Amino acid sequence: MKEVNKVSGAETTVIAGAGIAGVHAAESLRKEGYQGRIVLLDSDSQMPYDRPPLSKEWITGETDEASILLRDPAFYERLDVDLQLGVEVTNIDPFRKTIDTKDGHSYEWEKLMLATGSQLRTLSIGGDDLQGIFYLRRMADATAINHHMEGVKEAVIIGAGFIGAELAASLNQLGIKVTIVERSSYPMEAIVGRQASAYFLDLHRRNGVDVITEDSVRQFNGETNVEEAVTAAGRRIPCQAVIIGVGVSPNTAVSHPQLQTDRGYAVNEFGETSVPDIYAAGDCTSWPYNGVPIHVEHWDHAVNHAKTVAKNMVHPQSDPYTYTPYFWSNQYSNRFQYFGHAKEWSKTIIRGSTESHAFTVFYLDDQDVVKAAFIANQPKNALPVRRMIQQQNAISPEALADESIALKKIQRMQVKI
Repeated sequence: MKEVNKVSGAETTVIAGAGIAGVHAAESLRKEGYQGRIVLLDSDSQMPYDRPPLSKEWITGETDEASILLRDPAFYERLDVDLQLGVEVTNIDPFRKTIDTKDGHSYEWEKLMLATGSQLRTLSIGGDDLQGIFYLRRMADATAINHHMEGVKEAVIIGAGFIGAELAASLNQLGIKVTIVERSSYPMEAIVGRQASAYFLDLHRRNGVDVITEDSVRQFNGETNVEEAVTAAGRRIPCQAVIIGVGVSPNTAVSHPQLQTDRGYAVNEFGETSVPDIYAAGDCTSWPYNGVPIHVEHWDHAVNHAKTVAKNMVHPQSDPYTYTPYFWSNQYSNRFQYFGHAKEWSKTIIRGSTESHAFTVFYLDDQDVVKAAFIANQPKNALPVRRMIQQQNAISPEALADESIALKKIQRMQVKI
């Protein structure tokens, strides 16, 4: 029989997941005046930490564990948050309003937030049990990679998405010879289009990274440690370390037949799931954006979504989530930003030039409305671009391409449809 964890007479909110969304949700509950008990559960045994630095500053040794903690340990005591680490949630009972954990405990709740984040996509490749082959998701992974990289001269990265690209830049900075193996012809083309994708390809090659496209790794060879990666095309790549970065998927392992999922827990604009009093926030969700359900895995979204959903948990249906998706990536000395969400577009307009390494690519629909934009080393464009996407007005493509016309002015221009 499970031990039920409850405080007599106390209203309880349980948050499953102590990542960026879960921690900000707990903080926001208190800011919104919630006086009940908050239980914050996480399967990781580390104090809650920030993940983006793991592929950058952590790998290069520019930061330490203390500096990437989301909050100092005293924060949870100060806000009276019951943080339970190393706890894996296994089951939800929406009728009894309990959540069960692998260690045999059961927590009662009046309201529950699922902030379970995402989980790694993995590959099955011959020889992948050799030492020196890693995935990067948790601090423990990053720590193991750091320890292994001492003495490594050659590394292979599988996947040229943003995490793979950031890792390549970080390892390159450490003086390691890096080879990226990517299945597609152009990395991240589905997200940023051909122009920006070709720019990324050239950027890494100019910095000494060997980027192999239209190929995949089929075999790892070595005695006990990986010594080479063999591709489908027959390439043999010497390496003493491999990092596999082929993306993530929403973590919806905590489920119930009444809990609807669609590329994540399906929530409305208030963060409510299909089950009363169960909410969800962050990477594990699918949420309405311009009337269409979307799923994104962005740090900025996780923070803002968690704050908004927490407010709605305290003040039901008081604050609809109207967020413009945003993410960034730092590679070498470059700062890249992406605003909006566009799975497809009718035309792209480039402002600036890839040759100058300072440009903005706009993704327009067939009525010349800007759906998304990719910004390279032009941080001043961020605010007007965000507003342009939020307003959803038709914009002159010619004006977008003309750098003599300020974006603030273009933002106020409307084209009759």
